Amino acid sequence: MSDSPVKLQFERLFVNNKEKIYRFALKLTGDASRAEDITQQCFIRLWENMDKVREGEDIFPLLFVYVKNLVIDEARRHYREKKLLHQATEEEKTRPQSEDTGDKYIIRKEFDLQLYKVVGTMPEQRRNVYELSRVHGFSNQEIASKLSISVATVKSHLGSALQSIRRQVRSHFDLDNSQ
Repeated sequence: MSDSPVKLQFERLFVNNKEKIYRFALKLTGDASRAEDITQQCFIRLWENMDKVREGEDIFPLLFVYVKNLVIDEARRHYREKKLLHQATEEEKTRPQSEDTGDKYIIRKEFDLQLYKVVGTMPEQRRNVYELSRVHGFSNQEIASKLSISVATVKSHLGSALQSIRRQVRSHFDLDNSQ
């Protein structure tokens, strides 16, 4: 069975731009591991948007924007995590320290931080659907309209997001899956 034209086009774009994108990400981050991750995420975004790429078009400017945005998103996520940890530490200092209340508070903060990390690692579309639903309280229909996708796609993204959150939180807190 032959490869689809879109797949062949993507593979050609990947081979022709992978090293340039990696070097650019490395220059922005100064970290080889992060540069590799960002390069991979960049090409995942390209794959998700291959329907917008025209044959023969210079794709590097688009990839350049993807890398720049991914680095900015990563920096923001890192900043927010540090800010959350700092806030939790400050709140912990001022909170009354009854043993039961203190333990519940720490567990809740740890849970919130873990949830935030899991949501932050989701693909952009899934994260958007989850946040619009759970953070902003939009209905599936409103989300579908807002993101120009079908309600079925919203449900699929939301189901995948919740499944990922359950799996990651259970793993992080070492909870038995039968509970």
